[in-house]
Formats: sequence, C-alpha cells, structure tokens
Amino acid sequence: MGSDQERAAPQPKGTGTVLNLMYYGYASVNIRGPFTGQLYQFSRLRPVQAVDSRDAQSILRTRLFRRVP
Repeated sequence: MGSDQERAAPQPKGTGTVLNLMYYGYASVNIRGPFTGQLYQFSRLRPVQAVDSRDAQSILRTRLFRRVP
C-alpha cells in the first residue's frame, strides 16, 4: 500500500518540537491549538497528527487523544 513516508503525519509549520497524537473519538474534529493557533484536523481515516508540543498538553487533557511514537 503506501510507504511509511506517505503515512507519516504532516508537520505543523514554524515549530521545532512536535508530538504525534492519536485521536480516539468517533466523529471528525477540528481543534485549534491554543498556543500556536494551528488548526489540527483529526478523523477516523487520519487519527494521527503531528501537533506542536506547546498545543499538545491542552489537547491531551480532553482525554480523546494519546501520544504515540
């Protein structure tokens, strides 16, 4: 199917440190990072996204996301 490069989550712009977060909800969601203002789009088809570490802590508090390698 796709290569590892094709499956990798896109990197947010203007950051040095990112964390891969996996979404465990059922509906698609758009979340705006509280620190960067970056829009993150998660869905059942694209549950893993690279998130700026400055935004990640707030997003993880929702308990719908987990950090993945």
